[in-house]
Amino acid sequence: MRDGAPMRRSARGPSARRLSARLTTAIRGGATVLGLCLAVAGCGTAGAPLSDEVKDVARRAYYDGMRELVDGDYLKASRLFQAVAASPRHVKYASLAKLRLGDALYYQGRYAEATELYRGFIQQYNTDPNLPYARFKVAESYYQRIPGEWLLSPPAHEFDQILTQQAEAELKGFVSTFPTSQYAPEARRMLAGARSMLFQHELYAVDFYAQREKWQAVAWRLKQATETYPELAEREDLVWRMASAWRAVADRGETAKALGLYLTKFPDGPHKDEARSQMEAIRKAVEEEQKNAPAPKVEPKKAEPAGPEDGAEPEAEPDKDGTPSKDSFKLKMPELTPLPE
Repeated sequence: MRDGAPMRRSARGPSARRLSARLTTAIRGGATVLGLCLAVAGCGTAGAPLSDEVKDVARRAYYDGMRELVDGDYLKASRLFQAVAASPRHVKYASLAKLRLGDALYYQGRYAEATELYRGFIQQYNTDPNLPYARFKVAESYYQRIPGEWLLSPPAHEFDQILTQQAEAELKGFVSTFPTSQYAPEARRMLAGARSMLFQHELYAVDFYAQREKWQAVAWRLKQATETYPELAEREDLVWRMASAWRAVADRGETAKALGLYLTKFPDGPHKDEARSQMEAIRKAVEEEQKNAPAPKVEPKKAEPAGPEDGAEPEAEPDKDGTPSKDSFKLKMPELTPLPE
């Protein structure tokens, strides 16, 4: 059996076989587990509390479905789980049955359909203790859909990586939300695999552009790889290759950054002397440009408009509503020249 929640196998007794037959008949007739119990055991009205027999029927049917799931009879298991899932929401095994319906699809390789059922469980039972398992199975279903390799096929990293990106996002979310879950170690392993696939796809694109001497694209792709996948991309050969690509397009700023990264991460790398030499050449070129750059022009300050002469009374301005200010009605008397004595 493939990875999943732990399941126990137990011998099927006569009563379990009879229950399976009764449930199969109920499913074909369109009845639910609750309806079957009410018809057989007379459990009262629909609004009354559930009897122990109703709960027992759901429990026994659930474990019967689990046995079929372990044995690999996914069709029969699905029928049993569907019957249990039709029980009222507050029946314990109803929620478990909905989760196991997703498992039955998952083990058949129907990952997209299984994902939908797991998501439905998450939305409907967002406080259920099995929520981490459902979230993990969503991420695992995406991971199982990552492109694989087969005989005479191109390498998997050359295919479209949309599903790989979705798997990475789901696995990241799971590890972040449930870091101590029992499924977290496996989720981290799958996350590392998804990131490795995406990184290999970036290198495939780098080689594609390098073969066509598109050095700007090569530099961009390598820079994106070092920023997105530092645990994989910060290799001596790749960082030096990025510095060389930036140098080929005469981008001194990015070249200096790449050379600085190289000397920081690989101080004893095989290109350390050449990296220092190139850094010194960039520094001298920048200093020479600054020395020969023309001095910035300093524009003279514009003269401010002269204000009213000293002693002169400024003219009154109208109010905001456009009406003349009361000060505007003051008479402006001219200065009188004193008469000669």
